Amino acid sequence: MGFKDRLIAVYVRVAASLEGFGVMAAWALLSLLLLLVIAVFLNPAKFGSYLWIVSKLSLAAVLGYGFDRAAAPDSRPSKLEGIEKAMAQTRRVTLMAAAIVAAGLMP
Repeated sequence: MGFKDRLIAVYVRVAASLEGFGVMAAWALLSLLLLLVIAVFLNPAKFGSYLWIVSKLSLAAVLGYGFDRAAAPDSRPSKLEGIEKAMAQTRRVTLMAAAIVAAGLMP
């Protein structure tokens, strides 16, 4: 079995395991692994500042999501269809982005 076949086999196994795991959880896991690589191999001195930035921006994303749920409790994108769903998704993403930008600008 060649390298390409082994790589394809690994990809198939990972894709099958992610099916129930969720794509966002996979991205979070990848981000944590990259943070670990930075902390251990590339620049351990900056690990604390990277961890602070990641936690601050993650909290801002969660707060933006919460702001959207509090501001529009009856118009969740999962419960809507058509143009209303698109507008609700745009509203949610805009609030999350605004919270993330605001947190990113804070010291």
